[in-house]
Amino acid sequence: MTGHDSVLSYISVEELLRHSDQLLVFIARTGRIILSGSLASRLLRGEDADIAGGNWFGDFVPEDLRDEVRKEFLDLLSSSGEETFRQDYPLIADQGRQRPATFQSRAMTDEDGIVMCVLVSGHFTDASGSPRKEIIRDAELYRIMVEHSNDSMIIHRDGLIIFANRVSTELTGYSMDELIGNSVLNFVSPEYEALVLRNMTNRISGKEVPSIYNIDVLKKDGGTIPVELNVSPIKYEEDRAYMVLIRDLSERLVLEDQLRQAQKMEAVGQLAGGVAHDFNNILQVINGYTELAVTVLEEDHPVREMIDQISSAGARAGELVRQLLLFSRNQVIVTSILDLNQIVTEHLSMLKRVIGEDIVIDHEPSPEPIYVNADHSMMGQILLNICLNSRDAMPQGGKILVRTEKQYLNSEFCESNPSASPGYYGTLSISDSGHGMDEETLERIFEPFFSTKGITAGTGLGLSTVYGIVTQHDGLIKAESEPGNGSVFSVYLPVADRSIEIEEIPQEYEMEDASSRTIIIAEDDESVRNLACEVLTEAGHEVITAADGEEAVVLVTDSPDSVDLVILDAVMPVMNGFMAADRIREVRPDMPFIFCSGYSREKSIRDIQRFSENSRFLLKPYSMSQLLAAMGDLFTDRS
Repeated sequence: MTGHDSVLSYISVEELLRHSDQLLVFIARTGRIILSGSLASRLLRGEDADIAGGNWFGDFVPEDLRDEVRKEFLDLLSSSGEETFRQDYPLIADQGRQRPATFQSRAMTDEDGIVMCVLVSGHFTDASGSPRKEIIRDAELYRIMVEHSNDSMIIHRDGLIIFANRVSTELTGYSMDELIGNSVLNFVSPEYEALVLRNMTNRISGKEVPSIYNIDVLKKDGGTIPVELNVSPIKYEEDRAYMVLIRDLSERLVLEDQLRQAQKMEAVGQLAGGVAHDFNNILQVINGYTELAVTVLEEDHPVREMIDQISSAGARAGELVRQLLLFSRNQVIVTSILDLNQIVTEHLSMLKRVIGEDIVIDHEPSPEPIYVNADHSMMGQILLNICLNSRDAMPQGGKILVRTEKQYLNSEFCESNPSASPGYYGTLSISDSGHGMDEETLERIFEPFFSTKGITAGTGLGLSTVYGIVTQHDGLIKAESEPGNGSVFSVYLPVADRSIEIEEIPQEYEMEDASSRTIIIAEDDESVRNLACEVLTEAGHEVITAADGEEAVVLVTDSPDSVDLVILDAVMPVMNGFMAADRIREVRPDMPFIFCSGYSREKSIRDIQRFSENSRFLLKPYSMSQLLAAMGDLFTDRS
C-alpha cells in the first residue's frame, strides 16, 4: 500500500472492522483475540462465525510455525521498541486450508505508554506475495471516499501539511503543490493566527485543547472562508501528526443570519401588533368623541376648527396604526383573484404623477396573465412604497423598471429562502438606477422606523409595510443592492388557489334608523364600550354592556328573544368574540352580530367567513357612522 493508503487504513479502523476486505483483529499479548472484523471471522471460521475469545497463535497459526511466530511477535513488540511491525506467515483458514498472508501489527498503548493490545491488519497473498484484488479495491474505495468528501481533509506534522485531499484545493484555490509542505499558518486569516498557533502549541505540550473550533481560512484570491476545524491526533510514519477536517460554514452562516433576521422581524412584528392593538382602542375613543363633538357644534363655532384638526390628526394616527398592523401581519385583508399585470397597469399612471417627471418608469409585463389571491389596495401600496424608496435614491433623476413574470421556485431556491415553498409564484420586480445600499442597510431595510433619510423625512414605515403585506399574502420579498449600482426589490406571491371575501362597510351613513333595538355590547376596553353605548343610546336604542364574551353569553342566554343585536370585540379575555358568537348561536341561531377588531390574524379571517351571513365586521378605529351603517345593513337584509 502507498503511504497515503496506509494513513487511510489507520484513520478508518472502526469502519474497516465492519466493512473492510482486510483481516482485522485486536489481540492481547497472550494471543487471546479481543475483537475481530467480520471478514476475518468469516474467512477463518465460516459464515456468521465470531473468533473473538479464541487464541490467535494456537488456533490460526500452523503448529510447525506457532512457536517461531509467537516469539518473533513478542520480540518485536517488547525488544525492538517499535510500535508497528510487519510479519508474514500462513494462516489456518476455513476447512483447515493454509493460506499465505502478510500482516501489519500496531501496538495500542494507554496514556502511560503501556501496551494494552495489538491491532493486526492484513490480507491473504498469492504465491508472489502480491495483495489480493479485493484489497486493491478496498484501498481504492477509501481513496475515493476521501477525495470525494464534502469536507477538506489535511494532515500536518510539526505544522507542515503532508497530505491534502482534492476538496482542499477547491476550497482555498491553491494547487496541491502549493499546499503540500507549506505551513498551516500561511492559510489562516491573520485575526485567527494567534488562536491556531496557541492551540497547536498546547496540543503538542499535552494540554487540553478543544478539538472543534471555528476560524476563517485564507483563499488564494485574497478572500476568506468561515470554516469549522475538527482536529484529531494520529501517528504517521511513526511520528505524531494531526488530521484536520475543514468544513465550509459559508452557507450555514447565511442560513443562520436569515433565521436570526426572521426571528427579529417576528419579535418586532409581535411588539408592533400589540402596540397597535392597544393604540387602536385609544384612537377609537379619540376619534369617536371627536365625531360626536362635531355633530353638536355649529359650523361657525370657534372650537369647530380645533375639533377638525383633532379629527385630521386622529385619521393620520389611524393610518400609522394600520401600517404597523400590516407589518405585523395582523391587518385584516380583503382578497380576490387579481391579475398581477393588470394591477401594475392600473397603478402606473398614478405612480408616474407621484414619482415626478425626472424619473422614467418602464413596465415589462408578463406575456400571460398572472393570477394571485391578493388585496387590491395593498398591492398598490407595495408598488407605491417601493417606487417612492427608489425615487429617494435618485435625487438627480433616473429610471425605474417594473417587471412581472411567472416563476417556479425550486427546492434549491427554497433552501436558501426558508420562508418559501416550492411552487409557482407571480414575481413583481422593481429595479432602479439609484445610489444603492450597503450590506448593513440591506440587513435592516424592512425594520419599522428604520430610515436613512433622517427623522424629518418620514416615519420609516414604508418598506416595513411592504414586508408585512407580502408576508401576510404568504409571499416573500428580497432586496439586492450595492453602493452605486442601484437596487432591485423582488416580490414573490403564490399563484392564486383560493379567495377570501369580507364585505366592506361604507364610510358614511345617515343616522336615520328610527326603530329602537335592544343591543348587547361586549368590549373589554371600558372607554370604547362607553363610547359605543353613548352613541347607540343617543340613536334611540337600549344598550346593555358586557366586559367580555362570557358575560355577553350569559346576558343572551337569560333572555334570548329580547336581544336584537350583539356587538362583539373579536379579541377579549376570558372568551373572545367568535367563541361567544358560537355559544350565542346555540340559543339564538338567527342572532345578528357585528364583530369589531383592530388585531385579527388569519384565523380571525376564517372566523369572519364562518359568520359571513347575518353579521358584519368593523376594523378599528371605525367611525360612529360606520357602526350605524353596519346596523342598518344588517336589519335591512333581515326585513
